[in-house]
Amino acid sequence: MAEQRAVLSARSPVGGELLMISLDVDEESARRYTTPGQYVEVKADTGSGYFVLASDVGQRPWQLLVKNAGGAADALATLPLGAPITIAGPKGAGFSVERMRSRHVVVAVVGSALGVARPVLRRRIEDGAATATHLFLGLRAPTELAIASEVAEWAASGVSIVLCLSRTELDHHPEVLPAAQRVVGYVQHALARALQTGQVPHGTLVIAAGSDAMLADMRSMATGPSTATGPSVEVLTNV
Repeated sequence: MAEQRAVLSARSPVGGELLMISLDVDEESARRYTTPGQYVEVKADTGSGYFVLASDVGQRPWQLLVKNAGGAADALATLPLGAPITIAGPKGAGFSVERMRSRHVVVAVVGSALGVARPVLRRRIEDGAATATHLFLGLRAPTELAIASEVAEWAASGVSIVLCLSRTELDHHPEVLPAAQRVVGYVQHALARALQTGQVPHGTLVIAAGSDAMLADMRSMATGPSTATGPSVEVLTNV
């Protein structure tokens, strides 16, 4: 895919050591963003990197949820506003909205992969499917929740949110997203338990984004037809 020029137009901290980055793109580029879960390649002197589009489909500017881990992320975090940015994309098939229709959907993400969840959940709310939607979100602690006001709005709209904490102090900072359920452990293990107990129903579509190990565990849940060991799920990833 041909390279394009974007302009770094805004940058703000949004919690959890993450930044919301805005890139101004031309109308033609914006039209190529057609499906939640598509991503863009950013090319900089410090390296190249892939970032999921966290803005709503077709909208301008494009928004990226970024943790400065060096490379292209460092360029996005440090270049002056107004700087030109070389990009390629959108890339990937994303997550079909039609495939989600009339199904229970779980979005399971960790860290900056919350950017994957943002356009999916906003579309689910827009389509009146919030109450048939779960977000399983992996964090070290509640205070690391990014875009907290938006996540609270998703919960208020009817999305069921499970904070999967790697630290064991479940009762710390109860003021952070009080509507959410809190569990200790990895996202994939929390989801497996929810499937076993029926909290997440048979036939659920799981949209997952995170580490390779997490995604491998998630894919192992896709058991096909329901068996004696548990209900079937379908798992989609964008890698």
